[in-house]
Amino acid sequence: MEQRPIGRGGLSVSRVGLGGYELGPEPGDEPDVERAARVIEIAIAAGVNWVDTSENYLETRNESVIGRALGRIGSDLLVASKVAPGAGVTGGGSGFRREQVHRACRESLRRLGREHIDIYFLHWPDDTGVPLDETWAAMAELTDEGLVRAIGMSNYELEDVERCHASREVDVVQVGLSLIDYLDDRAYIARCGELGIPVTIYEPLASGILGGKTLEQVLALWTGPWLESSFYKRLLSPGRVERSFAVAEGLRPIAARLGATVAQVAIAWVLHQPGVTAAIAGSRNGGHMHENASAASLDLTGVLEELEQLIPLGPTFAPDRFGSSQS
Repeated sequence: MEQRPIGRGGLSVSRVGLGGYELGPEPGDEPDVERAARVIEIAIAAGVNWVDTSENYLETRNESVIGRALGRIGSDLLVASKVAPGAGVTGGGSGFRREQVHRACRESLRRLGREHIDIYFLHWPDDTGVPLDETWAAMAELTDEGLVRAIGMSNYELEDVERCHASREVDVVQVGLSLIDYLDDRAYIARCGELGIPVTIYEPLASGILGGKTLEQVLALWTGPWLESSFYKRLLSPGRVERSFAVAEGLRPIAARLGATVAQVAIAWVLHQPGVTAAIAGSRNGGHMHENASAASLDLTGVLEELEQLIPLGPTFAPDRFGSSQS
């Protein structure tokens, strides 16, 4: 699989990365290290050379599972992780003060069983008053100490990225994008490309909506506190869920003509967007992971315009309560 550079330290990532979150464990479950190792091995065989996780995923337990799995198979897979300003829905967040960022990195290294983290992100912006300059300087210190090879920003506004980039190079940005979500970020992603900042994409399959699952299968995953999440409200709430699946259904005949899966077409579309370096795709199913990785070689040249025509069918353009549309 093609690889593209991240930063200036000789680091390169495959165009499809392995989403670590799906490797578990789910809340209340015991970690399945053997399954995680099996999926990782299949991903590596398909040309994937990096896995994405965070201290925030599953209350730090995701990092632990990945660390144990990598130790079991003796893999040198690149690892991207993140420090969070506080606990989100899935828990785990060390904070963005200088000493908190340093401590978080060392704790992630311990859980992952690594001497360094290949790519270390700020997971999302702090809203407690910690100056971004302090946090970004701490990230730079981790690089200078050799604990981190590349530093990045996830879910930040372009203005913040440009500001940090001016003081210490931003090696990579991570944001969401799919045929039904985060579409306004395409201009932002292209601008990062112009600045020479690689962009990695999460949720190219919109958490499975564009992965070939049925409506019932997707909705079964969204229960409890997730029903209050912005993701659910954007894509799966009444009046929007129908539009999300209209796009998913529109992908089926296109995928059939290409001899591909719906998921492969959705991922390949993301990879074709200006400024995109790589996309993250995760699965507990090794076969699905192999299929997702194959999206990196799918040629969409003849269908890109047709795919663009599906976008207005999606939830981003659903009429709001005032009768207008959102874009």
